[in-house]
Amino acid sequence: MTTLRAPSPVGLPVASSPPRATVDAYLERDTTVAHTLEVGVPMRDGARLAADVHLPTVAHRPAPAVVLGTPYDKSGPGSLEAGVYQAAGFALVVYDCRGRGKSEGRFRMFAHDAQDGHDVVEWVAAQPWCTGAVGVTGLSYGGWVTWATASQHPPHLRAMVSTSAAGRWMQEVPATWGCFQLYNAGWSASLSGRLMDTGRFDVREALRTLPIADIGRLIDGETSLWRDMLDHDTLDAFWQDLRLDDRYAELDVPVLHVTGWHDREDLQGAFHHYEHMASREAQWLLVGPWSHVGSRWPARETGGVTYDASAAVDMHAVHLRFFERFLRGDVNGWDDEPRVRLFDTGADGWTGATAWTPGPIERVLLPTGDGGLDDGPVDDGERSYRYDPLDPPTLDFDVERLWEPPLDVGPLAERDDVLSFDSARLAAPLTVQGWSFLDLLATTDGDDTDWFVVLSDLGEDGRSLRVAGGCLRASHSGSLSNPQPVPAGVAVRYRVELTPALHTFRTGHRLRLLITSADFPWFARNLNRFGPIGAQADPRVALNTVHLGAGATRLRLSTKETS
Repeated sequence: MTTLRAPSPVGLPVASSPPRATVDAYLERDTTVAHTLEVGVPMRDGARLAADVHLPTVAHRPAPAVVLGTPYDKSGPGSLEAGVYQAAGFALVVYDCRGRGKSEGRFRMFAHDAQDGHDVVEWVAAQPWCTGAVGVTGLSYGGWVTWATASQHPPHLRAMVSTSAAGRWMQEVPATWGCFQLYNAGWSASLSGRLMDTGRFDVREALRTLPIADIGRLIDGETSLWRDMLDHDTLDAFWQDLRLDDRYAELDVPVLHVTGWHDREDLQGAFHHYEHMASREAQWLLVGPWSHVGSRWPARETGGVTYDASAAVDMHAVHLRFFERFLRGDVNGWDDEPRVRLFDTGADGWTGATAWTPGPIERVLLPTGDGGLDDGPVDDGERSYRYDPLDPPTLDFDVERLWEPPLDVGPLAERDDVLSFDSARLAAPLTVQGWSFLDLLATTDGDDTDWFVVLSDLGEDGRSLRVAGGCLRASHSGSLSNPQPVPAGVAVRYRVELTPALHTFRTGHRLRLLITSADFPWFARNLNRFGPIGAQADPRVALNTVHLGAGATRLRLSTKETS
């Protein structure tokens, strides 16, 4: 008998109140929770970072401490979490990253977080109200801060919760395999002053601006962050120095890795961190059907899809239980929990495992000239489309608040500049687990273009729900550090990496593969010209061709038997 819903594993309590209200409070900078004291934490170079220290009651001191570093104003996320930690007998220390908020120094994205994080942890451990046991936590940029801090091996760091953390620079953010994330424009504007402020930035005008370097003129305040990203638009020394690829073997701190399958920003980075840790003994991976922000405040609904009630995990409770075990030494059953807990977005339920492993069965599907997606031999052929950067494939979503595109990508398949390939209806469930790839044989008539790929679940209700996606700038296929122009009119082999997934396609559903050349406005439009994308302002229409048949384009899926 086929099981399409797994029981929720032990230790994942469901939130008792709608988490979306908490997300809204964060976005509106709700500061109703008062902090106990504000301090300046000394750094080794003499700079002081501003921190709010939220202490538990006197009866619970000295206490283990949890540290959160953020560029988004220490009175924002910290004020929401402080009461939870204080009530559980922890101190919470939230500090502004260097050059942000009230902290001294000059902010430069990601550059100072390692040494500063080390110094904050060691300062906290030495305070009379702290037991000396310190953990770190953070979402998104704050998640990166946890890894940067750990890379410096602070002696008193005992555990970390890393949520949707970046770190696989230039394969994920701020560009994904050469495709520049235009989302960064709003992010840069929000950090153009000491405090978060996007009210004076016209997002919609920015999305229309060419060259994209000129978006800096719309940013009211400091624009060095925007310039930095455009100046470092390849995997150069700046990004290479930040990557931890050769340093994971030195890290042995217990980590709870958290992310969401629908996180368009940092899903790949979270898996990269988990997969590269040398030891799995003290590593836990928790992945739900959540967006980027939703990975910290989970809800049942994401991108227009409502999941089982167990998806609305009480993440506060999960974090506390982890820190109770590793900062306080509580015997609370945490060690008996599955090392990996994943939500199957197709089966609509949780699974538990000892490790994250790809499905052992490779399933290869071949797109056909008539729009099919078959696992048998197919005839040679090709399908072409014209990609116009001034009319790119796009999905509507709220670009003035949270960037959370809808999961239903069905409207894309109706466009002439999107190639759509559908499998036959499944006679039995098919579970995709792991990283998927599209081996693409394609031609463009210019010297550069982008390739975007989406794998979706086409249900009997007609919705085509995104399961995984990936992209590649053609000129970056050989090297992210040294891109080269594409030979016009010549068929080139590319490998497009899709995001990891755990998804069961149900009986009667179809797999749908979409291939196109833009994902606007999330990504900047490739103008079909070679060169730094920041300076380009002269778009051209490209004729792009996907080659089909034996030895041509293939979708490679990691699958497993569905029990």
